[in-house]
Amino acid sequence: MARASAAAALLLLLAFAAAWWTRELPLFALTPPGGGAADMLPGQRMDLHTTFFTIWAALILVVPALCLLPFRDRSATAARYWLAFWTVSLAVFLVHFYWAVVVIFGNDWSRILHTPRVSAPRLDTVFAVWWVVDVLIAWLWRSEALWVRVQRWGVHALALLLFFMGAAREGELAASRTLGWLLAAGVVISAVLALRDHQRARCA
Repeated sequence: MARASAAAALLLLLAFAAAWWTRELPLFALTPPGGGAADMLPGQRMDLHTTFFTIWAALILVVPALCLLPFRDRSATAARYWLAFWTVSLAVFLVHFYWAVVVIFGNDWSRILHTPRVSAPRLDTVFAVWWVVDVLIAWLWRSEALWVRVQRWGVHALALLLFFMGAAREGELAASRTLGWLLAAGVVISAVLALRDHQRARCA
């Protein structure tokens, strides 16, 4: 947990530092996707950059958790690292969620629900709550009941979908799209390795 926490702290620090360093640069558009009138003021550029850089940090941290999920049952070490990175990536994601909802949109859900900047605000909110619930279950209950396993795989699948779509398909910058595709590649490689290990175990 210490290593994952240190990684999260470092990435958050870098995210806020990058937002400050680039506060005068037009890295991300003040206009919503698809064009139209600007919905962000120039004075909001630093906060806008913070939302992007914090979601990048969350994406980087969630990659180990998504990749380690298939190995939780076979390795205590994998299970510990999965829980650590699943937890700290949630913490960083919640920083992003707060910055987007409260700082950028002023907790105005009428704007959030109708802005093209957020492609699926209701789904994103359900996902955030579901992720919190799963982390609480993992820490406080530690059950491996069928319904726990099913919902856990479900929230991980949704995490993969939302992070990939947000970065690889909707990302404004090449760096964002690259992170999205690296996430997908990591999960695919992990799935192949997990399937190979499963087949070897059956043949043994």
